[in-house]
Amino acid sequence: MFGKVLTIAGNAFRETVRQPVFCLVLGVAAAMIALSPTFTMFTLMESVKLVQDIGLSTILLAGLVLAVLSASTVVSEEVRGRTAQMVVSRPVGRGEFVVGKFLGLLVAQAVVCYLLSLVLVLTVRVGVKDAAYTKIDSAVIWAQVGAVVLTLAVAAAVNYFFDKPFPSAVVFTALVTFTLVFLAFGFVDRDLHRVPYLSAMNLQTLVACAVLFPMVAILTAAAVACATRLSLVTSVVTCSLFFAVGMVSDFFFGKSGGGFALRLAYRVLPNFQVFWMGDALAAEKAVPGAYAGTALAYGALYTTALVCLGMALFERREIA
Repeated sequence: MFGKVLTIAGNAFRETVRQPVFCLVLGVAAAMIALSPTFTMFTLMESVKLVQDIGLSTILLAGLVLAVLSASTVVSEEVRGRTAQMVVSRPVGRGEFVVGKFLGLLVAQAVVCYLLSLVLVLTVRVGVKDAAYTKIDSAVIWAQVGAVVLTLAVAAAVNYFFDKPFPSAVVFTALVTFTLVFLAFGFVDRDLHRVPYLSAMNLQTLVACAVLFPMVAILTAAAVACATRLSLVTSVVTCSLFFAVGMVSDFFFGKSGGGFALRLAYRVLPNFQVFWMGDALAAEKAVPGAYAGTALAYGALYTTALVCLGMALFERREIA
């Protein structure tokens, strides 16, 4: 059974990263993060905090958009195109089909979050030019520009000579180039002087991005559950409402002393504020490891519940 799930997950992952919209959303999100210092200049020394908030928000919104679009492609379109019928007619259960699709999408989302997290940490490393005398890390800027140019050149060559899809070649090449840039600049500071490894990087930003990933996983599971029954437009509306409710549930339903209905809603509805570390970054406080583990466990439990819901919905769907 596990081998079948892995096969479906691998196919879903490859199909997702081959989509031009996947590469487009990833590129737009990376550009927004990298250019965010331009939008936050001259903000009374709060520029870096705004860059971090913009970066975390961009990662979250990119995850939401890709979750809905990718789930619609690998689940809804296959059901409408009768591809799913051929798969489940073999010795593959419907539950295995849903779990495999979700795992494939989750790996694709992990790639997006990883790349955008590297871009955000490097952007924070660059700094913001609050005044004419403020020094920024120009070497990192040029290294990122070089990584983009090299990524596009390699992807174009792979597409031309080996007939590989250009979007997936961009994604896989970017994984290598931006990882190398991050690792290389971990050895030096802004003046290119040797420092203890990664001491010049804001690693708390990286931790905040990691804590945000379980929230992306929840949104991906919700998108897969919606895609088993709903069309693309309806899935977009439903997932957007689910996201909005999760962002405000702590404020509206988390009040102490509320009635039974409020307490029940607080326990059933998602609480996405658990995963938002923007306030901790603004206060320059480290994210405790115990808190990160609790957030990860909460995200895993809620994700599992939504995947089970998607399995139940798909089990009762007529696809013949």
